[in-house]
Amino acid sequence: MNKFKKYLVATSLTSVLLFSGSIASAASFKDISDNNWAKDEIEFLVEQDLIADINNFYPNKFITKAQAAVIVAKALKLNSNNTKLNFKDVSKNHDAYQEILAAVDAGIFPNDKNFYPNKTLARKDVAEILVKAFKLQDNGNLEFKDVPKSSKWHDAVTTLAENDIVSGETEGTFKPYKKVTRAEFAVFIARAINSDFLPTQYNIPMNMNPVVKLFDLVIKNPDNINSLFTSNEDYGFKNVKVKNLEVHELTELGRLQGVTEFSVKLTVELNGKESDLLKNGYNQLYFLVVKEGYMDYKIQSVNVKPHHQGDDSISFTDQEALSLFHESQKAYWTVVRGGDGLRDETTFIENKTEYRYMAESLGTKEKLESFLGTTYTPGKVASIYKQLRFITHNGKLAQPNADGGSILNWEKATIKLSTTSATVKKYELKVPLGDTKEIDTMVGELRYVPGQGWRVQELASK
Repeated sequence: MNKFKKYLVATSLTSVLLFSGSIASAASFKDISDNNWAKDEIEFLVEQDLIADINNFYPNKFITKAQAAVIVAKALKLNSNNTKLNFKDVSKNHDAYQEILAAVDAGIFPNDKNFYPNKTLARKDVAEILVKAFKLQDNGNLEFKDVPKSSKWHDAVTTLAENDIVSGETEGTFKPYKKVTRAEFAVFIARAINSDFLPTQYNIPMNMNPVVKLFDLVIKNPDNINSLFTSNEDYGFKNVKVKNLEVHELTELGRLQGVTEFSVKLTVELNGKESDLLKNGYNQLYFLVVKEGYMDYKIQSVNVKPHHQGDDSISFTDQEALSLFHESQKAYWTVVRGGDGLRDETTFIENKTEYRYMAESLGTKEKLESFLGTTYTPGKVASIYKQLRFITHNGKLAQPNADGGSILNWEKATIKLSTTSATVKKYELKVPLGDTKEIDTMVGELRYVPGQGWRVQELASK
């Protein structure tokens, strides 16, 4: 049993992280190196169009009030038609006027005579802004030595910390007057928008991990092994009686949108009938863990198969991405040549262009969109439909009479992840041209489509 306990400690320190893949560059900022601590979050904000992709980001400069207003307004998609708001120090010609107006109108900033757009923000200021902007709730479990309950920003500071968006400083302090850099603000905003960036999503403390706690009963009370599962009927172990149990491995598989999945490999000897979850002999169980509150985690579900499978997996691999890009290309060229199977072979002229009918399997817009939608995002499907100039004629889908194909050798293609988040993955692909030594270097982008999984948004030569 002690061996199992030591293994749990080791795996909690070496778990697979969602953002552990190397990233080639953070947008195109010259002053953000590959090992910059905020690189992933800055890249995410660029992807979300919250910050501009320009030459330099100036990560160590302090964030100003106007800059914060712009990012928050864009993140929340705020707009305002309130023409009564008027600031003495922010004219209508100010670059951030509309965003400042919208953020003030939403109650995130006070409506005073002056806005002070160039004022640099301290940690206490950022706490108040983000708590109001994202309507964060406080559990009342955190206190800081330098933020007494009597201070006007006490609630905002503790709320932001309890939501894991910001951590304390040394020896239980918060340092409320410490200025916030642009890099720090980028990290805070990314955490507020996407829970995958929260530090606790990367490190669930071992003594707080409900999966570890579930099996901890065996470690501490080996004579009571029989009650391990019967005391956890909510997980689906009702009426299961265990005679002997040996745990071989606990592995964190990954995370998606704040939910962590663990795999536990174990061998059991049952005293009685088997269940849907546990059989005599070797078993592998998959646990989904969600965060309930500050340092409070809960097992959401247990299954004999991974909860996130195939195209929507939290452990989506590079090879799965490569296969998806390959399948999308096969689908594209199938469409270009008109589809496979039976078709109306007649052609017709429309606007001085010769058209042919699509094969019956792709004979309507709905069928075509369904076919392409298995590998492409809805937006890309619409783009392809427009690009290939489809029309409906006599109730049937038709396209300009053309043909084509690809000589790319996908069987020998290689792929490398360059950027990843919960909703966007970017890759660099190298695909040989036939059997030659020539290589087509391509950039590809996948996007997560809710209810469908990862789909191709873009694939083009560099």
